[in-house]
Amino acid sequence: MYVEILKEMFAEMVEKKNASLIPKYYHEGFELSANGQTQDYAYFLEFHQQVYQTGIQYKVSYDEQAFVEAGNKVAARVFFVITKPGEPVKELEVILVAEFKGHQVFRVWELCYPDWTKMPEFQTHQ
Repeated sequence: MYVEILKEMFAEMVEKKNASLIPKYYHEGFELSANGQTQDYAYFLEFHQQVYQTGIQYKVSYDEQAFVEAGNKVAARVFFVITKPGEPVKELEVILVAEFKGHQVFRVWELCYPDWTKMPEFQTHQ
């Protein structure tokens, strides 16, 4: 069940760059730990609202053999192809564990290569 929610979120929110769906997919107590940096729900929402307004585009795919669902958690290996006008295409590999509360993502712990938090595509002017 949670694997399907995760895939739906990536298809409907991330690939379509629809930040208005964050309250549907993410719990208000959400926290993301990415490569040692932590974001709370408010930061995550504002960050995505800003980034989704840029020319960035995403295509998401999965290592289907790597999904593990146990209780209210999902482990996954996810690939993001990122394009931005005038820049070379980049691919990110993410290993993540997502914890759900109800049908919403409550916590995510991820390791990403290359580290997206250091990429210019994701620098916002807050």
